[in-house]
Amino acid sequence: MIYPEEFEVVVEFLSKVQGISERAAERVALLLGKVDEDERRRVVNAFMEIGKIKPCKICGLPSAGGICSVCSDESRDRETVCVVEQPRDALSIEKLGRYRGLYHVLGGVISPIEDIGPEDLRIDGLLERVRDGVRRVIIALNPTVEGEATSKFLLDRLSRVGVEVYRIAYGIPYGGTIDMSDELTLQRAFEDMKLLSGGR
Repeated sequence: MIYPEEFEVVVEFLSKVQGISERAAERVALLLGKVDEDERRRVVNAFMEIGKIKPCKICGLPSAGGICSVCSDESRDRETVCVVEQPRDALSIEKLGRYRGLYHVLGGVISPIEDIGPEDLRIDGLLERVRDGVRRVIIALNPTVEGEATSKFLLDRLSRVGVEVYRIAYGIPYGGTIDMSDELTLQRAFEDMKLLSGGR
């Protein structure tokens, strides 16, 4: 081992993150070693507090106080909910700066291969929100086989309760992911979304 043990621990931890290679983890660890002490202390303190971050009780986005900043923002359109697979997808949509509704994080997609069924996702919470006054649901799931199956399942359930259901358009290539899409592609997908159920 040519690196100090502390350095190896950081590299090993960062390498566990999907998409971060060992080489990239080493670069991050080296960067952390170069930042000034105040910045390093701020990062370390953030790591110490990360355990307090829990899913929002309403939508599933990360929250430090039970309810996330989106759900507690009274200026947002409370009758519109965008359904996403993971929080990172909502972050990508937020970066557009155009969507002003709420979110609902499913926490995954239906995947028989991985033994994930509808009961393992936050679908009941979404239906409850619709019963509580949500009038429009935008399905923004990744265009994969599992994403399509989940979208069809949601459409079936939501069409029974008379809510307007939209699906973002296919600006995102089949098999691609929302969080890896460029802003223009994602923006066009939202602009071209289609009404699937409900409405007039």
